[in-house]
Amino acid sequence: MQLLKKHVTRTAVALTLGIGALIGGSSTASAADVHPQYVTYKCDAGRACVYDTSGGVWNMDGCGDNWIYGRFNYARAHGNSFRVYYVNKTWDDVWAGGQRTLDGSNYVERVRVNC
Repeated sequence: MQLLKKHVTRTAVALTLGIGALIGGSSTASAADVHPQYVTYKCDAGRACVYDTSGGVWNMDGCGDNWIYGRFNYARAHGNSFRVYYVNKTWDDVWAGGQRTLDGSNYVERVRVNC
């Protein structure tokens, strides 16, 4: 019984310290916390977004080229304008604050965000 009490007490202390570290940790985002591109379920504010034909949404940030590969059927500029480049050397432009359909049967090789 004593062994069980020690184990429970140690576990409770470890959990308390862990939770305290999470709560007391810095909540200020740093440059290391920012990801230039990521897949999620929506287009986040300030991002250039292309919607994958399988349902994911690529969010891109920053100026210049974002190298991605896949088939995308919709785009939204929730920030700066951008150009979607296809592997067959064609492209589609999306104006700042705009949205449009893309050629979902063609593969995208990169997205260039204009700044």
